Amino acid sequence: MMARWMHHLLNEALRSLGLARRYWVESLIGLGFIFGLFGGLLFAVLSVSGQSLGSGEADGLIVGFAIWLFAAGAFGSACKEVQEETEQRTLEQLSLAPRPLSFTLAVRTVLGMLVGLGLLALTLMLISLLTDGRVAPLQPQVLGLLLLGAPALVGASYALAGVMLLVKRGELLLVSAQPAVIGLVALPAFPINALALLPYALSAAAARAAATGTPLGSDVWIAVALNSLLYLLAGLAVFILLNRRARRLGVLGHY
Repeated sequence: MMARWMHHLLNEALRSLGLARRYWVESLIGLGFIFGLFGGLLFAVLSVSGQSLGSGEADGLIVGFAIWLFAAGAFGSACKEVQEETEQRTLEQLSLAPRPLSFTLAVRTVLGMLVGLGLLALTLMLISLLTDGRVAPLQPQVLGLLLLGAPALVGASYALAGVMLLVKRGELLLVSAQPAVIGLVALPAFPINALALLPYALSAAAARAAATGTPLGSDVWIAVALNSLLYLLAGLAVFILLNRRARRLGVLGHY
């Protein structure tokens, strides 16, 4: 089973690399847009608030951006793949493969998470330079919390991907959901409160706290793990049900 997963993962990695090489201009523009957004947001906040980068008052915002960047990648994993396959008119062919559509999306999600983790590490190292070492890069607690909480967003992504199988112009759903991801990352769910019931909210809040040196108890890790498991299983169940319904209605891959 593991060898089969690795075989599919390698094939998907080669596919993604081939697409990135073919559309290298778009890849560079996308990467530049992300870091341009980061610089513009930071400059705007510092200008409006009158704070300086060296004061340390904006460190929480900077760390929050890195967490949002990783969260956006995790949330867009399954639903973005459905959108792209639908636009390319290849979703129906992909659904006829020997493996279920949910399996293919899972392999691509794992690959996307690995890429997102690398981008997160790069961003955190950049943040360490900007904050003169006040925010230590690649802290095990921060990375651990973000990885442990990511399945909750993957589950939400699967649920939205299932809805996108039934509707036309599903990219509008994907765009409209992005502000919700920003909200989840920004919520003050730590110390644990009612907001921690939402997907990823506690993971992001605890990671921000850990990045600034706040100690975390074992209850935080347990709560994040349970939250991730619950939303991942619920999202997979929703996707499977809506995928079957889309097949029955004959609307799978319509655009």
